[in-house]
Parts: sequence; C-alpha cells; structure tokens
Amino acid sequence: MYTDQIERIDRAIEALRETLTQDIIKLVGIKSVKGPSEPGAPFGRGPRDVLDAVLEMGNSEGFFAVDYNVGVVSLALKDGQPDLGIWIHGDVMPEGQGWNFDPYRAIEYKGRVVGRGSADNKGQLGAMFHLLKIFKELGISLKYNPAIYVGSDEESGMYDMQGVPGNDDARGFCNVCTPPRLSLVADSSFPVGYGGNGTMLMTFSAQKPFQGISILAGQNEDPGKAKATFYGKTIVTHSPIRHPSKPDPNGNMITKLMERLLEDDIVPTEQRSVLEFFKRLSLDIHGDSFGIHVETKDLKPVTVFAQRIDMRGDIPELTISLRYPIEITAEEVIEKMGKEAALYGVSLSKIERQRKPYVLDRNWPVLQKLKEIAQDITKEEKEPYTISGGTYAHWLPNALIYGTDAMCLQRISRQIAVKHTDLMNVCHWIGCKEQ
Repeated sequence: MYTDQIERIDRAIEALRETLTQDIIKLVGIKSVKGPSEPGAPFGRGPRDVLDAVLEMGNSEGFFAVDYNVGVVSLALKDGQPDLGIWIHGDVMPEGQGWNFDPYRAIEYKGRVVGRGSADNKGQLGAMFHLLKIFKELGISLKYNPAIYVGSDEESGMYDMQGVPGNDDARGFCNVCTPPRLSLVADSSFPVGYGGNGTMLMTFSAQKPFQGISILAGQNEDPGKAKATFYGKTIVTHSPIRHPSKPDPNGNMITKLMERLLEDDIVPTEQRSVLEFFKRLSLDIHGDSFGIHVETKDLKPVTVFAQRIDMRGDIPELTISLRYPIEITAEEVIEKMGKEAALYGVSLSKIERQRKPYVLDRNWPVLQKLKEIAQDITKEEKEPYTISGGTYAHWLPNALIYGTDAMCLQRISRQIAVKHTDLMNVCHWIGCKEQ
C-alpha cells in the first residue's frame, strides 16, 4: 500500500513539471524586496504581493487559506489548526548589480529556473504547494493536518516572527498566533538542521565628525562596493558578495578601502584610528582580538562580518553582522567589543538583537527519522548539522531545518550572471532524479 502511494505521487510529480515551472516563474516575477510599511503591508508592497499571490493560489485549489495579518499566511490541507507546518519565505534581498537580464523576469534554462529568489525561497514555495495539491487530488488520507506557512520578512530581520513595536500590522506571528506542533523549515540543506547561532547587528560610530571625507559601503543597490570621496578625489573598491555567515578571512571591499585610505597619509591623523578599527573589524572574522572567540560543541564559532558603512551627517558608521554560539552571551560580546572600540575613538552606538542561539536534542526521534528519510532519498550519508545563518526555526517551537539548497546547482553558465541563491534546478525537484 505504502509503495503504491509513493509510485502514484511520483507519477503525479512528473506530470506537473511544466505547471511547477510556470508557477515558480510567476512568483519570481514579484519583486518582493522589503519596502516602506503600508497599511496591511508591514514589510512593503512587494512582500505583501507574494502573500496575496499565495492566498489566491490556495483559494483556487480549495485549500484552507489563512491570513494572520502579521505578514504571514498559511495554506492547510484540512480545516482547523495545522499539526505540521512547512515554512517558507516569499521575500528576497535586493538584487544588486551585474545581471545580464531582468532578474524578476525569470527564464527556464536547461531544466532550471533562473531569476531572483528562485532557490531562496520561491522554488520551495512552488514545490510544496504542488505537493499538497497532489495529496489532495489523489485523495491521500493523512492522520495530521499539514500546512504551508509563508512569511514576508525572513531576509530582513524576521520581524514577521518577532514583531515590530507600535505596528499593529506587524505584531509578530510568535506573539499572537498558535504555531503548529512540528515545523519544518525548507530554507537550507539536507539531511536536517537542529540548531543555529544567535545574531546581532552592531553599529560602530566615530566619536568625532570627519571633515572633508564621505565613506559608503555595502549599500543595498551594490552590496559589494565601497566608496570614499575626499577633497575632490574618489576611491572605489569591490569584493564578491558573500553571505554574512561566511565572511572572507582576507577581508572584503571595506578592508580594501580602509587600506587605501590609510596609505600615504591620505586622511588626517585624528581620523586614522577610526579607519584602523574599521579595518580590524573587517579582518577579524572570528573575534579573536576582541576576546570573543570561544570553543563550541554543536554550533558554529563566532563570526564577524563587516556589512556596510553609512554616513550620519559627518559621522561614519560601520555596521557588522555578528553570529555567536550558546557558549558566549550577547552581553559579553557587547561589553568586550564596546571597550575595544573606545580605544580607537569609536562608540558602539546601536545594537539590534535579531535572534538568540538555539540547539535541539540531536537524538530526538523525529530528527533521527527525518535524517533517515533524507539519506534514503538523496543517497548521501550526511549527518545532522547546525547553521550560523538564520531561519524561521530560530523562532518556532519544535522546528527543524529540512532542505533544500543542497539539491540546487549554484551556477549554470559563465555567460549568465546570477547569484548562487537564484538558481532553482527544476529537475532535482522532480523526484530528486538525475537529469
């Protein structure tokens, strides 16, 4: 009986390939970058449009669709409170520069959908929607009530989970809604993830204004670029775009710009210490010189990623993304880094605690069963893992990370300029079969 159902599902998956492809292309076509808050759209019009598209898809197929009015919607197979939640996000990061085509007009190329967000996370959205649809159409009876949950602020702080004080449209799913008993977050890799580092955004500001010099780096429109303008001159540096959880030990565009400004006495002596500190932050990716590097058991070590520089009037401000394990507290990190900054004429001016570290029991029977299933399907003997990046699993009870980036190829051609998170291999979705 079980084998027969699997075979029926496999045949149905094969038959929907073209429909799945077109649905992913449609979702990618929605530019769901975070924007100004609007009534009913707390994270901007684009992310809201994705949620509306999901609700429309669900209603058209007879799913039980719910808008929680916090920037999260769900599609359930049955009426009532879902038992199993499959979590996906519909928002994307800004597309940046270097595309050879419109990133929001996705194309299919050799069995792959190429466009902004196709692998993070709209391909997963299309695939999970059609999987529930197959269950419904084949009349497969389940003991539990599965649902797809779609958020709209995963890429920019997960305020759809934790809430925005004073915004009634962004009260936070975890604050006002009942989560499912078990959640699977389809936003990483197989076999299964059971923990993640905590994350803070920390902003360091020069204590005195910079006269005659302006510095910008890591801006949304070009996150791999740094630029300094001073006394009629301009210096521009670049570096490859990297995920904040994986900083380059050799530095990035901020490192290069600081080195250029520090050479040949380009800047006044009183400003050099600030630039030295900014350079240090961009190179010390594990916080060794700040005394925050600690040994860890399950989670990844501390990582420091120099993300962007802004000007607040004449004051340059460097923002870092810092990830930390459970073996050190946020308070310890803040104290040690703040003291070091003061020695360079820099203040720790802003702290945004995005999420705390967490670790689930690696021997949890549910986790072990999911590992067995993943290993059986992928034919890879990989073990459960933890991540330094962030997913909705940080916020939800009994939540595990389950797939699916490892099934996506990162590049298709040197002739097509795409980011590695924007390639969705449709063929791999179709039963994980070889092309």
